[in-house]
Amino acid sequence: MTIDGLRAALAAACMVALGAVAAPGHVDDRGRDHDRGHDRGHGHAGKLKLQVLSGPPQYVTGGDARIAVQASPDLHDKLVFWLNGRRIAPVMVSGGDRLEGVVSGLALGPNTLEVRHRHGKGAGVSGAIQLNNHPITGPVFSGPQLTPFECRTLQSGLGEPLDAQCSVATRVAHFYRSTTGALVPLPDPTGPRPADLASTMVDGRSVPFIVRVESGTINRSIYRIAVLDDPQAPGVWNPASWNRKLLFTFGESTGAQYHQGINQVTSVLGNTAAALGLASGHALIISTQHVNKLNPNDVLSAEGLMMLKEHFIEAYGVPRWVMGYGGSGGAIQQMLIAQNYPGLLDGILPNAAFPDVFGTAQSVADCRLLNRYFLANPASDAVRKAFEGFARSTCHNWDLGNGDAILATGGPGGDCGLLDKRLVYHPVDNPGGARCTIQDVNANSFGRDPATGFANRPLDNVGIQYGLLALRQGQISTTQFLDLNERIGGYDIDGNRVAQRSVADARTLARAYERGRVVQGGGGLATVPIMHARVWGEIAGDIHTAYNDVQIRAKLLKANGRADNQVVWVLPNPQLPLFLGGTAADVARLSAVVNGVVAQQFMLMSAWLDGLAADPAPHSADKVARLKPAPATDACWDLAGNRIADVPALTGGTCNALYAKGLSPRLVAGAPITDDVLKCQLKPIDAADYAPVAFSADEQVRLAAIFPAGVCNYAQPGVSQRPLDRTWRRY
Repeated sequence: MTIDGLRAALAAACMVALGAVAAPGHVDDRGRDHDRGHDRGHGHAGKLKLQVLSGPPQYVTGGDARIAVQASPDLHDKLVFWLNGRRIAPVMVSGGDRLEGVVSGLALGPNTLEVRHRHGKGAGVSGAIQLNNHPITGPVFSGPQLTPFECRTLQSGLGEPLDAQCSVATRVAHFYRSTTGALVPLPDPTGPRPADLASTMVDGRSVPFIVRVESGTINRSIYRIAVLDDPQAPGVWNPASWNRKLLFTFGESTGAQYHQGINQVTSVLGNTAAALGLASGHALIISTQHVNKLNPNDVLSAEGLMMLKEHFIEAYGVPRWVMGYGGSGGAIQQMLIAQNYPGLLDGILPNAAFPDVFGTAQSVADCRLLNRYFLANPASDAVRKAFEGFARSTCHNWDLGNGDAILATGGPGGDCGLLDKRLVYHPVDNPGGARCTIQDVNANSFGRDPATGFANRPLDNVGIQYGLLALRQGQISTTQFLDLNERIGGYDIDGNRVAQRSVADARTLARAYERGRVVQGGGGLATVPIMHARVWGEIAGDIHTAYNDVQIRAKLLKANGRADNQVVWVLPNPQLPLFLGGTAADVARLSAVVNGVVAQQFMLMSAWLDGLAADPAPHSADKVARLKPAPATDACWDLAGNRIADVPALTGGTCNALYAKGLSPRLVAGAPITDDVLKCQLKPIDAADYAPVAFSADEQVRLAAIFPAGVCNYAQPGVSQRPLDRTWRRY
């Protein structure tokens, strides 16, 4: 097999093995946790307490909310409800000391919901709560919506949109699993059962393997909800078929596209999360907005997740927990949402992980500069690795695969994903058009340049000495070091390569840190269970480099002084035997091992979340660590399928001997392992920093000309570097 063929096979195998998923718990806009999703805002007086179950009371959407009233059973038939001074009659279900149901008809904006004794306030029993209702089309807290914006409902099999917000009518379809294992349409759900209908076990009960798929739009996103159902049972769906656990999948890659995205009704049935969860009764949600290639805006992603959870809770009930699942760009969304909007996800499986969009963009931007330099100035693999840090061809793959994410025009064939190319930015023909950069779709976070209207960008490489560590170790010469750093250049605001290095301003950098666009390990990441699985293929230039797991571990330790809520697993890519002279039988055997480990990861996280949900103690880092399942420890698996216990590190240990970690260009320039310095503080050039290498007098003059303001001082924090200032920020 050729290197290119192996690369393609490795990438495909990685995405198959590391699919994507997620689930309740809300906090208010100061980050306070309301009992992990079971006490999200309440008002009470007398002998009752009124609660909002479906989401934060200040962020209600769509005109309805699931509520609960805690009151002694003898009061249940004596309570009446009032909304904005008007008596209403919601359908409430009584159980123990609790009434639960959905209140509808909320007006846009503030609403007052009251519960009173039917004999009036004089009876001494009442409660009230304020609900702030927002449109189901958004926005809620993410700020002004992206424009222009094209709909994709027709391409997703949902017909023409009903309005400019790309809405469609909600619809339901049913599928069943046949005894052959295939999922096929069930056109008449209430009619005679197919002869080949399979069954499955949910919480010890045998139920028909029939899946209800709901399709609709929320917040301009196309969603699909899949859950086991018995359509012949009474009611809208059969709650006995649902185990009250919810998976939310997040999609891959990174890009900036000005449209709704596309999925099909079967998309929710064919991913890894469905294979892992549907048969055991988990509900599953996918959404176009939660594919990072379409939407690399984690604030919008968090908002959409909150709204979809709210809809799910209102229609299906409160889950015990919500688990996030997704690889690569899907891991980015999970990490950022868990940090910045804690409580939306109770546990995350960020596989093939990168920590965030803009920290990772440093490596992508550096790789494009480095790759273009080496295309013009060919060098050996060893020299390239000395500067790039990554294994052979990784930077080349970054350049070709994601380098255009900072290009305002989107690059060849990019065009912001718009069908109407007239809407795309052009510096001369359409300077006010849609700009296809990751910062422009995050303009609500970074702000805009008042002179140009372009989003501010936290991208900087001033003072970086590319290849510094390799120079000290004698892997490159002073001539090679000086020539590359002299000619590496940077980017203009349109993402075009220029001779000058890129410069970020202090205010934009401060916003990147304090508003959570960079993962620093704090916020909700301090107390959320995290399990990573990474299929290693760096030998063939896989961009999903394993140093990211170590980087995330270092961030957690730096922010919290502990990282016992994180588990790191490294697996061999099933295609590796072909590269090492093996056979197709070796690939099949290793594929079975990898699939088994991924299933084990899912089951362990499920057990971890089950334990947390059942434990009445307040949620805390100590509780998360105490209830972590014993097998949930750091490990890797060798080509024979043997598990090896090993702590993730950059060097040393058995797992690194099997699966060496490439480093980022910034790390081999001396940056800390947290790789979180967006712009370094500078210091004067000091000859002692290069020992044992010495520059000649002419080379010293040249070095001073390359770095006239000084070189990076990584002993100091980055410019404007600061912790996350708060969670649940509104824009």
